[in-house]
Amino acid sequence: MMISLKNKNGIVCAGSSGIGAGIVSVLASYGANITTFSRNTDKLLRVKNEILNKTGNEINIIKADLSSKNDLLNVIKSSRERYGSIDFLVMNYGDPKVDEFLNLSDDDWEYNINMMLMSTINLTKWALEDMIKSKNGRIIYVTSMTTKNPLKNFAISNTLRSGIVALGKTLSIELAPKNITVNSISQGYFYTDRLKNIIRKNARDLNIDEADAEKSILEQIPAGRFGNPQEIGHLVAFLLSDDASYITGTNIQIDGGAVKSI
Repeated sequence: MMISLKNKNGIVCAGSSGIGAGIVSVLASYGANITTFSRNTDKLLRVKNEILNKTGNEINIIKADLSSKNDLLNVIKSSRERYGSIDFLVMNYGDPKVDEFLNLSDDDWEYNINMMLMSTINLTKWALEDMIKSKNGRIIYVTSMTTKNPLKNFAISNTLRSGIVALGKTLSIELAPKNITVNSISQGYFYTDRLKNIIRKNARDLNIDEADAEKSILEQIPAGRFGNPQEIGHLVAFLLSDDASYITGTNIQIDGGAVKSI
């Protein structure tokens, strides 16, 4: 199967590091025209230069905050000015706060609702303006295995990511007649800065070494390893391709077998 995303224009959220950077790197290698953003310009420039040197594809970057509606409007504007009509949207997110439910403040909930749920609603709505006109489009929500296996201290992630998956399922039904697919990806444990922070927190909470905290997570994964962010990128590329035109409304696990439910 040969995937080509040449002349496909789209937005990948939070692409300066971790999962987002892995997705951007893979999509750029397949020829996609990508606009990505984050709050960290230095990291964005580093990703942009790495991709340019590796693939010759110059991505479009813009400083923006997922929790700011005005910033997201600027992202849409920048993408259209650079490439024209938006063909795909990949929602990827910053890190929601990890803590016990009773330790979460109203500000914690409000910020993360804006950063995750409202950003998804608004960017989807605006991107759909172009997709409906062109009678073609792809929308992908990159969420977490917490949508299928809620975890302790992950109340914000468990709640909001599940809502995003439900939104995706609803939209898949409404948009299928318009030749627009909507799918979600439930990622497992990928070796990113977020996972390193979780390992450190687990080590502190359990009063164990970080190596033991990492081992305890690995023991939950039948594949016996953590994922590489670019592995999510390849799954996203397939879902964006013409070969995946009959796949919509799914929530695909990519977790090395960590979630044991059917």
